[in-house]
Order: sequence, then C-alpha cells, then structure tokens
Amino acid sequence: MFPPILPGRDPAGRVRGADQPVVEETVEESAREWFGRAPWWTWSRATGDWAGLRTDAEGAGIEFNGASVTEWARTSGGIDDRWAFRYLLDLNVGLDLGTLVGLDGGTVFAAYQNVHEPVGQAWSGAYQVTSNIALDEGISQLSEVWYEQVLFDDALRFKLGKVDANTEFAYLTSAGEFLNATAGFSPTIFALPTYPNPAFSANVFWTPDDVWHVGGGVYDGASTVDGIATGARGPSTAFSSKHSDDVFLIAEGGFRLAEAGPLSGAMLSVGGWWHTGDFTTFSGGSRDGAGGVYAIGEARLITPTGVDLDDPEDLGGLWAFGQFGWAPDDVAEVGLQFGGGLAQYGTFAGRPDDSVGIYVTWADFSDDPASGFVGDETVVEAYYDFAVTPWCHVKPDLQYISNPGGDPSLDDAWVGTLRVTIVF
Repeated sequence: MFPPILPGRDPAGRVRGADQPVVEETVEESAREWFGRAPWWTWSRATGDWAGLRTDAEGAGIEFNGASVTEWARTSGGIDDRWAFRYLLDLNVGLDLGTLVGLDGGTVFAAYQNVHEPVGQAWSGAYQVTSNIALDEGISQLSEVWYEQVLFDDALRFKLGKVDANTEFAYLTSAGEFLNATAGFSPTIFALPTYPNPAFSANVFWTPDDVWHVGGGVYDGASTVDGIATGARGPSTAFSSKHSDDVFLIAEGGFRLAEAGPLSGAMLSVGGWWHTGDFTTFSGGSRDGAGGVYAIGEARLITPTGVDLDDPEDLGGLWAFGQFGWAPDDVAEVGLQFGGGLAQYGTFAGRPDDSVGIYVTWADFSDDPASGFVGDETVVEAYYDFAVTPWCHVKPDLQYISNPGGDPSLDDAWVGTLRVTIVF
C-alpha cells in the first residue's frame, strides 16, 4: 500500500529538478504563523512556526514535518457489517545539505511512522484494500532513511538508503487523494517494497530535459517470499542475511509534456519489475523468480488560469488518469488490472484547496485452476476532500465493491469512510 501524500513525503518528481528542497524565504513578522501574529486557522501547519524556531531551522536547511491521519469506516455487505477505526502518525525531517554544509544537490531524509493496533478488519472482503493506511497489525518504526544527490544541473539523481519504492515508481500524482490502495500502484506489482515495508535500496534516475525520464532501483526483497518486515529492518541486514538474500529490481521510463494541445501536465510511463526469490506456484511447483510490467498515464483536461504548468505540484484543474498492470498467473493472485478516474483540484469559487474525484479499478484474479480464485473484482470510489483550514482536511469517501475478493459467496459491499488529516 501507499500511504497518503503527506508533508515532506511527496513522491519524487518526474520533472528535472522538481524534487529539490526549497529554502523558505524570510517571513515578515506580521505574517508569521504564531500566536499574536497570523490567525491560527490561517496557518499552513497546526503547530505554526514554533515561535520562530521552525522558520529559523528551515532557513538553515532543516525542515520538520508531521501529520496524523485518522479514519472511521463502516462496511455494509461483504464479510460482515462492522465499524473500523484506524490511525497513522507520520513524522519526518529533511536536511538540505546545500544550505547546511555547502553540498549542493544533497538531501538527507528520515521518517518515523506509527500505526496503532487496528480496531476492525477488512470486513468488506475486498482484495483491493479500501484504505491505504490499513494494516493487519500496529507498527512503530523508522520507515525511511536515505541520502539523495542530484548532479549535472539536476539531470542525474542518486538515492541510497531505506526507501518506499512507491514514492519513486508506479505512482500517479493526480490520484494521490484516493483512499483505495490500488490507486497508489497496481496490485499486480505484489512484490513492491512499500508501506509498511520500505526497504534498503540503491536508485538512479536520469532526466535529460523537462520531457523524458528514466530510472531504476535495486531493493532488499526479503519481505515478499521470506516474510521479513523490511520496514523495521536496519542497514546491517540489507540485501543479504542468513534469513534472505532476495532482491527486487524495478525500472521505469517515460515522458511528461507541460503542454500538449488542449492538455497540460500529460505524463506516460511504462515499467517492469523482477523479484529473484523462489516462489511456490499455486499448483505446488517452484518458480525461480517472478516479474511483471505496468503502465501509467495522466493529463490535465481543464487548466485554470494561473496554474504553473512547469510545477508538477500545482495540481489545480481537472485531471484524467489511468493504470495497467500484468503479472504471471501461476504466482500472482491478481494477474491483470486496469484502473482509471477523474480528479478535480480546486472545486468551487473560494475553495482552491478542496478536491473531488471518482475512480474505478478492475482486478482479474489468477486464472490458474489451483489458485482458488473465481472471476474478478471491481471497485468504484468517490470522495470529496474539504479543507477546513490549510492544516486540517476532512474527507468523506464511499466505495462500492463488486464480487469482493472474487468470492461468489459474498454479497457486494459498500464501505463509507470519514478521514481527518491534520498537518502539524
């Protein structure tokens, strides 16, 4: 699963230099986010600038971010009619080494995540998980810690350390507000080292201009076959240990066009992956390694006046997106998946920070007779994200699951969720 896009945790840019840290400009005293200055409800973060300490730290190249995601969900149909409660705490710090020590293009990042013991389960029976923060058990871990270096006028980027692979590969920026985990990446990429198990890795990315991009990564693959929780795993056991020496390989390439006729921000990427582990097939045989392919694309259909077309983080407007994934039926529970949807960022007059979207994903389960799956599963999701303040968002979300988990004995299910995100 891919956690929601939170402050400091934005996916890496597919545009040259887009992911580089920006040193905050000096803030006028009257506009500071602190008591007696700007009103609390107008602050960008609930804890403000810490009486100036946070602003000073950012000016020195140290950026602290934090957020909590709380959600209440109600399932009707599927396995059972039940309530569920979930909570994710994410704290992270980024160091701009150019500002700190004069190493231009260098960044150090670390992120801590805590998920409490879950209350409620996936009562819908859906294979495509209806919440991208849902886990089977609680975690408390340093989920990511990495060093990144950009060279040659932002054309070459290296990243080394414990990384969530879904922040680098297979993600759709315009689909980042949906709750269903499949909107983060296709479930056919079942070996992807991502939340809650990022993994130690070496990544390299080449962006020769503002159009083309290509990248690849080598990750510790211990979690997929050998069941080792790489999210809590330290560097001394990366890639090889007495328990696992599996490796996950992934590569992706494509292009992005700032303008393409009536469209803007058009992006198309294709990728492939391979896991070196020894897989047991559904029929009881053995397979030496497994892999798959995927494709993703998005484009802005309507571009409001004032949108910065060269800034991939300026999402204002109406977007369309799509995704495809394939993996071998003898080991992959989902052998084929298609998904797509629409997302509007900035909804009504005076609501530039709200968003609304609809998403449909179809997963075709393994056709191997020994897999035990029957048919396919379709999920339809709709949400509206309401910005109560710049630091507090409330999101009602509704999902309909047809043929949950490919189990014909289960009724179709509905899942309604209320998510509250607070940025510290």
